[in-house]
Amino acid sequence: MSTRDHTWSARIWAALLALAVGALVAGAPAIGAPLEREQTVNQPYDFVNWDCGYPVDVSGTLTHVFTLRQDPKLENEVLFMDQYVFTETWTNAAGESVTASGRGVAKNLPARRVGESTWTFSFLQAGQPYVVRDSSGALVMRDRGVLRFEATVDLSTGEELAFDISVSGPHPLFDQDICKVVAPLLGTESASHQSPRPLGTTGAGMGYYEYLPPSYSPDGDRSPLLVVTNGYGENGDGSAEQLSNLLFTGIPRFIDVGGWPTDRPLVVLSTQHVEDPPGFDFSPCDGVTEWGGSCAMQLQHDRDHASPAFCTTPDEIHDFITYAVEHYNVEPSRVYLTGLSCGGFGAWEYLAAYGDSQVAAAVPVAADGRYAWATVGCALGDVPLWAFHGGLDDVINPLGSIETMENVQACPGVDPDAARLTVYPDLFHDGWDQAYSGSRGDDIYTWMLGHSNP
Repeated sequence: MSTRDHTWSARIWAALLALAVGALVAGAPAIGAPLEREQTVNQPYDFVNWDCGYPVDVSGTLTHVFTLRQDPKLENEVLFMDQYVFTETWTNAAGESVTASGRGVAKNLPARRVGESTWTFSFLQAGQPYVVRDSSGALVMRDRGVLRFEATVDLSTGEELAFDISVSGPHPLFDQDICKVVAPLLGTESASHQSPRPLGTTGAGMGYYEYLPPSYSPDGDRSPLLVVTNGYGENGDGSAEQLSNLLFTGIPRFIDVGGWPTDRPLVVLSTQHVEDPPGFDFSPCDGVTEWGGSCAMQLQHDRDHASPAFCTTPDEIHDFITYAVEHYNVEPSRVYLTGLSCGGFGAWEYLAAYGDSQVAAAVPVAADGRYAWATVGCALGDVPLWAFHGGLDDVINPLGSIETMENVQACPGVDPDAARLTVYPDLFHDGWDQAYSGSRGDDIYTWMLGHSNP
């Protein structure tokens, strides 16, 4: 799962905000002394962004005027105000571009006392925080109005008693993925080829998203198939509403926001795991302070994937592939499997249970394969593997990929190209966007398509 802000300028704004506030506070007088400090930051920037699944050159200029002053009601409370303006251009590899701009003010208001030790703190943002225009200057979308955030806190205990957000004015970008907004201008038409297939509407035992490339024909040449298994945060009940959880991250998101090349020949079926009631019992992992996800994966493995399982199970994957091969015009010798986090664990466990009986290559990302290795050993290498992991992962132990792949690589007769390991040393429990977009030079799709079952 990946929950993150897909607004590129917001990242720059946050970084400069931290720098400016740090500089202001560093030079501030001690609490109790008068405080009034202002700083202006003008920052040009230029970088390549891959958030949408394809490279976009982002260049622009951002200006902030920051002010700090002391809250007259609370001597330990500092009031902050930022007056900002930015303009930037996004250009894709084909030279197509859009511009984004914004201006406004963001500030926290004086605290209001609402009880003996209880105060309400407010933060206000007003203006036009985001305006998107195409290369001709025509308006694509405008975000404007006021956002107000309020938190009520008991200062004697530090407990947050309430939190509220109020919105006024049209804010179409407030909860919108910016990549989806610019897709018609910078991306591909991949979203138009992806459709939800809720649980119960097909003969499959799972709900899933179906992507059929323009090259797909139900009666012509058979297409290669990629099955994608989801992370824990994208679980749902398979309904049309909850199936959309899959669109928040990974391959189905890239397809949804126009970040998937439509000339890539793969049929992509992205499944959603249903965690049956009353839910998985995680209690044996209570108190585990490191790599709790690995602990939970071992629990599911030791319970032989009995329901309710919190990750996709080997049998689910096996049965879904069987269904897909029977109901789509795909080549049985070119079936590929990938999954992130929980879905990657399901892929490892599937390979331990079914080997190369259905799949020609697999790409597990940020998942623990040590339990699969302990079950079948070198037989795990019967399927070409490329494992990815973030070296700083604090949810799933990176050794879950590292030890597993080093063991497979040491097995007799293993082709190094069929036993790859990529560790991103600077990443935590993520890495799937980098692996799936190819932003760090790893082309898993050409690699997968280079393998087939006899």
